Amino acid sequence: MANIDEIKGKINQASGELTDDQVQKLKGRVQESIGKGKSSGEDMIQKLSREVNEMIDDFKRKNK
Repeated sequence: MANIDEIKGKINQASGELTDDQVQKLKGRVQESIGKGKSSGEDMIQKLSREVNEMIDDFKRKNK
């Protein structure tokens, strides 16, 4: 799922295309890349959190 930075980046790129503004297009690409990085990091944190919670649950079951 796209986050707000990815969406803003795409809008900036489209705006740059319409106005033939190279700086605006570049700004959009950078902003979109930042958004993708955030999404990737959030996904990694969620996966790590699930794995840690599973390990905690396993530990609790084994040590009852």
